Amino acid sequence: MEGVTVIAFDRDWIQDDEVGIATTDGNGRFRIDYLQQDFEPGTVIDVELVGGPDLYFRVETPAGQPLLSEDPSAGRRSSRENAGPCFCVDLCLDEEPDDPDPEVYPAFTHVGGYDFQTDIDSGPAGTGETVRGGRAFHRTLRLNGIMSKTLNGNPLEYKFQYRERGASSWKNVTPSQLRKMKIGTLEKVDTSVSPPRIRTKDYVVGGTPDSDEVGVTPNGNWIPMPQKSGIFSGDGSFVPNHNQIQLDSRTLATFTPAVDLTGIDAGESAEAPSGASLVQNKHFEIKMLVRENPPNSSPSASTEVGHLENIAINNRLYDYVRHPNWMGEPVDDGLAVAMVNLKELGSGGCEGIEDALNVRFTAAHPNLGNVGITVEGPGGPYRTSPTPSDPNVNGSRDENLYGSIDFQNISGGKKVEELKNCAYVVTLSVGVLLTNGDRVPSNRHDQIAFCKG
Repeated sequence: MEGVTVIAFDRDWIQDDEVGIATTDGNGRFRIDYLQQDFEPGTVIDVELVGGPDLYFRVETPAGQPLLSEDPSAGRRSSRENAGPCFCVDLCLDEEPDDPDPEVYPAFTHVGGYDFQTDIDSGPAGTGETVRGGRAFHRTLRLNGIMSKTLNGNPLEYKFQYRERGASSWKNVTPSQLRKMKIGTLEKVDTSVSPPRIRTKDYVVGGTPDSDEVGVTPNGNWIPMPQKSGIFSGDGSFVPNHNQIQLDSRTLATFTPAVDLTGIDAGESAEAPSGASLVQNKHFEIKMLVRENPPNSSPSASTEVGHLENIAINNRLYDYVRHPNWMGEPVDDGLAVAMVNLKELGSGGCEGIEDALNVRFTAAHPNLGNVGITVEGPGGPYRTSPTPSDPNVNGSRDENLYGSIDFQNISGGKKVEELKNCAYVVTLSVGVLLTNGDRVPSNRHDQIAFCKG
């Protein structure tokens, strides 16, 4: 039987010792090399008094399913007791077990941690966003699912294709659209040390592998699955981790240049200068194809093994100026617009606040999350969440909040003249409903300080 694990034990009075492990070759043969110290641990009680080890064996599938478990007493048989420096044994099973490593059929099922059948509103008429939280996708996407090294017993290759919703033709995902991602591990038993140890290296697709990584070279746009399968052989064994590719979603469509909003002031609409658009989500389909690649023949026809019908992508960035009326700070390629200012500070920034305080703000993104304003200082913090000021076209989401809030309308607020004479900080926090499938971006912020009195 090929590819099963054989473990040799030494029967002792107190505690049995594992003296070695091996995997059978194509003829069902195995070889275990061991040293004297492997069966002589050196304790006072658990020690071989004479001769060699008293051997018995266990046989398992690679997944650990027992196929043969000899009783430890087998090590006391005359044919097994005090085995010499060279020992041969025949181990037999009554019947052929099921395939110890059945072929798993590959499938593309997830974007990051999201199952696109259940966790993304991915139907043709859906939003293409996550079901919980309503997040669109951006930046690099970890496409993953079920992977195997072979298809119908032959080496497997896979690739991805995409198209914008409504387009008639598909485009191949090319190697230039991939970012480096680990797709599995090369495991190899190092027999140069005692006891033997498993050494590992990461297999990566996309980008440039580091010196301790193994790069997978695409076959055109196809990615060949590594075929190494002998953990005890010189080549080692490849174990996939079910990652498929790391797709840079910024390459699917043009999202540049950034929208220039440097002309607006805090409190104004983010679409004020000449009707600048916040740029809505774009919707794509993504599918995975696999094929056999038999040796010494042309590759076989491909088969579709996963089709994401609708995913919302938004990679547009924004140029604007934080707290523009006083010591403005330019933001290039900002993920969202977050601007705050105080009407009473004007453009000088040094005016003392006496009896009025109006917080001017602009928060904008096509996938705008929670927006909050906090005033920190003595008696605070004081907080509020701005009300919608400019809902988007269909009214389903507020994407452009702007205006001015009187301090007395902030939760916990009071008359400004009642505030203690001291320094205060106003913070605008803007949530962005985006994800790459594994992580979500932190809130964008803008701050400005003032002195009461």
